[in-house]
Amino acid sequence: MTEKLSYISVLRIIATIAVIAIHASSGYLNSTDIAGFDWKYANLINSFTRFSVPIFVMLSGALLLTKEEYTGQFYKKRLLKIFYPFLFWTIIYFFYNTNVLELNIDQLISTLVYRLKNGANAHLWYLYMIMGLYLAIPFLQKIVKHSSMRELEIFLVLWFITLFIFNKNFSTYLPKFDLTFFSSYTGYLILGYYLKVKDFSGIKWWCLFLFIMVALGTAYFTYEMSLSAHEFRPLLYGYLSPNTVLIATGIFIFIKTISRDLKLPQWAVWIDQYSFGIYLCHILILNYVHPILPVGTFLKIPLATFVTLAISIMVIYGIRKIPFGKYISG
Repeated sequence: MTEKLSYISVLRIIATIAVIAIHASSGYLNSTDIAGFDWKYANLINSFTRFSVPIFVMLSGALLLTKEEYTGQFYKKRLLKIFYPFLFWTIIYFFYNTNVLELNIDQLISTLVYRLKNGANAHLWYLYMIMGLYLAIPFLQKIVKHSSMRELEIFLVLWFITLFIFNKNFSTYLPKFDLTFFSSYTGYLILGYYLKVKDFSGIKWWCLFLFIMVALGTAYFTYEMSLSAHEFRPLLYGYLSPNTVLIATGIFIFIKTISRDLKLPQWAVWIDQYSFGIYLCHILILNYVHPILPVGTFLKIPLATFVTLAISIMVIYGIRKIPFGKYISG
C-alpha cells in the first residue's frame, strides 16, 4: 500500500469501526437512568465516535475533488456504485422491517413507496445524503481547481458559521442570512480536500489534544443537559454540530500525519475494502448479536462491535463471491 493512500485507508477503517460502536451503544441512551453507569459509558463511547460519518464524507472529498472528470462520466461511474447497493439493501431491510404477510397489495405498495422515499432502515439515510453530494461533486471539482488555499479557508469559515445559523438550537439568536450555499455536508467534502492537500504535521499532537478535549466536552455537556432535562438531549451529537467538525478535523489530521509508510494487516485491508458494505449490513447483524452476548455493558458494547464487524466482513465477502455480487454488496 502506498504512503500516499495509507492514511486514507486507516481513517476509513477507524470510521467503519466507529459507526458500529455508535449503534452498539446508542440503545443505552434511551434509559432514564442518566446517572447510571450504562448511560455514562454509552455517552462516552458515542462522544468519541461521532466523527464516523463526517470522516466518510471527508474521504470522498479528499479522493474525488482532486480528480477531473466529465459530469456525465462521473455520474455514470460513481452513482451506479451507490444505486445498486441502495436498491439491494433497501429491499433486504424492507422485508426485515415489514411483515408483508399481514399487508394487502395496496398496503404493501404504499409501505414500499414510503420506505423508498424515507429509507428502509434508519442508517440508510447516509445513501440519500451521499447521492446528493455526488451530484454536486463534478461542479465542486471545478470550483476547487480554480480556488486558492485562502479562498478554500474562507469557504470553510463561512461553512462553520452556518453550522450555528442552521442549528435549530442556535438559530433563534442569530440573523437569518441565506447561507444555504455554504451549508450542509458539502463543507465536509471541501474540508477533506483541504486537509489532504495542506500540511499540518507540525501540529499533529495539538490535533490529538483537540480531538480528546472536544470529545470529552461533548460527553460532559451531553450528560449535564440530559441530567437537567431528565431525558437524553443529543444536541451535541449531530454530525453537523460544530464540536463534531472539530472532532473529525482533529482525528483526520492526526491519523494523516502518523500513518506514513504503514503496512496494513490483512484484517484491516478487508475492513478497508468492504467498508461500504459493512456499513450497509451491520445493523442487521448487530440486532441479532447484541442481545445474545452474555456479558455486562462494559464488555458488551466493544464485543458487539467487533463480533458484528467480523460477521459483516464475512457476509460481504460471501455476497461478492456470487454472480454480480460485487455490484450489490456495497
